[in-house]
Amino acid sequence: MTTADRDIIDYVIHTTLDAAQTWPWCREPLTKGSAQAFVLQHILRNRFYSAVMRPAWMSRCPDLAIVRKTIAQMRQELVYDDAIQAAHTKILWQLGRNIGLTDEQMGAARPEPLVALFFSSLEDLARNRHWLVGWLGSSIDEFLGGNLAGHNFHADNWMRDLGLSEEQAFFWRYHEKADLDHAGEAVWEPIRKHATSEAVRNEIEQGLVVALEAHRCFYEGIARLGERLDRNGQK
Repeated sequence: MTTADRDIIDYVIHTTLDAAQTWPWCREPLTKGSAQAFVLQHILRNRFYSAVMRPAWMSRCPDLAIVRKTIAQMRQELVYDDAIQAAHTKILWQLGRNIGLTDEQMGAARPEPLVALFFSSLEDLARNRHWLVGWLGSSIDEFLGGNLAGHNFHADNWMRDLGLSEEQAFFWRYHEKADLDHAGEAVWEPIRKHATSEAVRNEIEQGLVVALEAHRCFYEGIARLGERLDRNGQK
């Protein structure tokens, strides 16, 4: 079924959920290595989203309400979130410390080859496809965290598999609620207003396929790094 046969947001939601069910890492039991691998690569992705990808598509977005909300989100990620009196990067690094990473290790993190492909693919989407494709590409994971059953974007998984306390898993507990304001049917409602032509709907459909395959690369990269960390005992 194509976007012409169903509501555009319904199409995005169902296509995304179907694809994510086949990705590695997301619903697999966490090991110390796989958890550390995620943090090391997400530190890079967190900065990429707000320093590279979001500015790229926002520069072409005519909807000032979306631009303002996204800038506010970028501030929360990299500068300061009033609700927790800290940037999200700060609590991400604390999560890393809680699972045995040092500041030196996190500061020296470099993208795995498949993660580098993820960055290249999404930057190309944000710069060269319709801005709606960039918006979706930078919010897919926030949608999945609250909508894909069993996803490791939940504090309970980290507490169960790694023995973390509620306080140590705070990064995830906070994002279980915060991410609901950044993606999903209600947040994506403006897409219906802007995707009014068949050409734009087709570009969303085609761009979404690329974005989802890029995310598959991201999680495959994490899975491989996690296996290497567990095997080599680099924890």
